[in-house]
Amino acid sequence: MQNPNLISRLLRSGLLLLCVVTLSPVMGQGILPPVMPWTGMSELLIADEDDPWISYCEQSGMTETPSYQETVAWLSRLMDNGSLLHLTTIGESEQQRDIVMVIASSEENFTVQGLKNSNKPLLLVQAGIHAGEIDGKDAGLMLLRDIAVGGKEKLLDKVNLLFVPILNTDGHERISPYNRVNQRGPKNMGWRTNAQNLNLNRDYSKLETAGVQAIVQVINEYEPDLYLDLHVTDGADYQFDITYGWPGDAGHSQYSSLWLDRVFKPAVDKALTANGHVPGPLMFAFNDRDFSEGNAEYEFSPRFSDAYGDLRHVPSILVENHSLKPYNQRVLGTYVLLEQTIKILAKEGKQLRKAKEMDQASRPDSVVLSYSLSESLADSMLLKGIKSEMKPSSITDGEYIAWTGTPYEEEIVVRRMNEPNKVVSMPKAYWVPAEWAVIIDKLKAHGVKVDIITKPEVQQVQQYTIEEFSMNAMPFEGHVRCGDFELGKTTRLVTYAPGSARISTDQPLGRLVALLLEPDSPDSFLQWGYFHSIFSRTEYIEEYVIEPLAEQMLAKDAKLKERFESKKATDSVFAQSPRAIYEWFYQQSPYYDKQWKVYPVTRELN
Repeated sequence: MQNPNLISRLLRSGLLLLCVVTLSPVMGQGILPPVMPWTGMSELLIADEDDPWISYCEQSGMTETPSYQETVAWLSRLMDNGSLLHLTTIGESEQQRDIVMVIASSEENFTVQGLKNSNKPLLLVQAGIHAGEIDGKDAGLMLLRDIAVGGKEKLLDKVNLLFVPILNTDGHERISPYNRVNQRGPKNMGWRTNAQNLNLNRDYSKLETAGVQAIVQVINEYEPDLYLDLHVTDGADYQFDITYGWPGDAGHSQYSSLWLDRVFKPAVDKALTANGHVPGPLMFAFNDRDFSEGNAEYEFSPRFSDAYGDLRHVPSILVENHSLKPYNQRVLGTYVLLEQTIKILAKEGKQLRKAKEMDQASRPDSVVLSYSLSESLADSMLLKGIKSEMKPSSITDGEYIAWTGTPYEEEIVVRRMNEPNKVVSMPKAYWVPAEWAVIIDKLKAHGVKVDIITKPEVQQVQQYTIEEFSMNAMPFEGHVRCGDFELGKTTRLVTYAPGSARISTDQPLGRLVALLLEPDSPDSFLQWGYFHSIFSRTEYIEEYVIEPLAEQMLAKDAKLKERFESKKATDSVFAQSPRAIYEWFYQQSPYYDKQWKVYPVTRELN
């Protein structure tokens, strides 16, 4: 498969590089920053021009990516050429395209149960969740080709692989050279969101898109040992071409994170560096412009793939290739990362499984719902950066940042968003009434163990009330989310009808349950808008009724009268508002709706 003449291949790669540099003004309309010249040993991975199994991307000089139909057709042809690769369908997109997955395994039984029963670690890799960021697809096709017919079949001796080449199939086919102005190639890019304009990598908690429903079902059924989500960045310029990371100290899978820190990262960085790449951590400029104020390290909520995987104790890695690097450099770096990941799992996969099992066995007394920025500035990193300068703008009369293409290095501060902000104790269980079947079904779709009662049960539970609330002004991901709200908490007896669900937190997904059901969690079903009906009032009272009713209440209840007089004396706004006074009496009366603004999901205490 590979040309043994290294000098010849590198010269050929240099010519391809010149092609990319020449084409880059066309791809970026001549507006992207200068590109740093690149060459590396990974260019030897490119198939010869006369190779019958050369991929579409390689055939184009590593500047284009195949369509959905071309991708599936090429994979189907590859499947027919050997027994190591198997093509299956894991779902159907909103526009009725099959979402396909490749199973790469030397096992005789490559069914779900067969792979679960295998002693081999199982790696799940997905590409194209943001379909314009498609490096992972082309890298994965090259690697699968080399496994099937290129002499790398031994990669499957100790590891099984699941590969989803295009998760967002509909976005992939909304193709144009104008879809990602800040990305250097390929020439033809897909679209970030799906056909309903929903972002799949904001959907892991609410499970509304076909793509994420499909991949979560794969996680439920196959129980992978490691999960990679392949992206391309937006944002600032720097030398790193392959950046990646996972939830760290503040994550929910501490043992797995240690394995990733101590075993995975050193080996991957070494392989990437040896092949001419510049690996780095996930880069998020704290000031959203450059790194003069440091790099931000966030603890994301479970709407995102890596945070979701971490929460359910599937070690998960977010890969962000640098958008300003040439397409060939990014694709080849991804190939190296994928191949090295398989090699690491072959050698150290048993350790990872033990770490994962320890994370799954943990049962915390409390769970962090959200994080805030730590005040500590003790952490730092070596930035392999690109110099920038502020230039006067002829458009705004202000200044704008311009990247010069000149490399430099310096130590910069790392600002971590790892300070627990909202923390709740873990209840023994949560209860969801039967009428909220949509919530019960979503929990089941996440793989959560749910117990459905078949006869009425009375439980003493803790229940939240919504004292004050607001709604966000603009919709987000198809929902009008809750804005600010204040919670109250009461303990009461509740009778649950048959069909209601008790969800024990004594299960590996207990923390996921908490972050989906606790109102203060940013990704709770309440904040996503699934309980908006509890904010609607359905019964009212007229003033000609409340006036005599209030008189009766005051005459019969001396304590009520004392409270009323005190409130009038201390709250001038209340005292001067007949509407507020009538509303106050209505709330004290037995006619008032006692379920208004009461959150129906309850907590069973220990």
